[in-house]
Amino acid sequence: MTNNVIKGVLVGLLLAVSTSTAFAAGPYVGVAGGVSIVHDSDVKIPGYTTGTTKYDTGVGVNVSVGGSSEGAGRFEGEFGYKTAGIKNSSYDAAVMSFMANGYYDIKSESAVTPYFGAGIGVLNGELKVGGYKADDTVFGYQFMVGTGISVSKAVTLDLSYRFQGAATDLNIAGAKVSYMSSNIYGGIRLNF
Repeated sequence: MTNNVIKGVLVGLLLAVSTSTAFAAGPYVGVAGGVSIVHDSDVKIPGYTTGTTKYDTGVGVNVSVGGSSEGAGRFEGEFGYKTAGIKNSSYDAAVMSFMANGYYDIKSESAVTPYFGAGIGVLNGELKVGGYKADDTVFGYQFMVGTGISVSKAVTLDLSYRFQGAATDLNIAGAKVSYMSSNIYGGIRLNF
């Protein structure tokens, strides 16, 4: 994916999120982090063999800016970063994500609000070996389910499961590498 395509996608995501939050009933900022479990990757090297790469359990963090609509919907822009070691090696893998997310909150009379959502955007996957780095950027998607716990009008605690995947294989140093991860995060949203 060229830099111009990446810039175009990012500008489009930012415009979509800024437009939705401008008309939102309640803007918020959030931060979340936790465990990132990268699923085994299929690795295909043209002219050679196909194999599988396994990962150690990693960590991840997300920062988001969004807004709630008058109904049960929320929209946000999210930056994420996940990293994990490759099993039995000195290699590290990392994924940066820029996503536009939509959520549906299941409102109730209690302080607990379950929700589910989905997002699309771009993922930048990177392989690091000592001082050497190779990366690629592809379209990505994610699905979320979780619960918000309202501590006050301004503060919501958040617990979520996020499944993230790449729409196509990453091309890392000539190898085609699949990417999917399961992420269990705890976080906080500050409502304005």
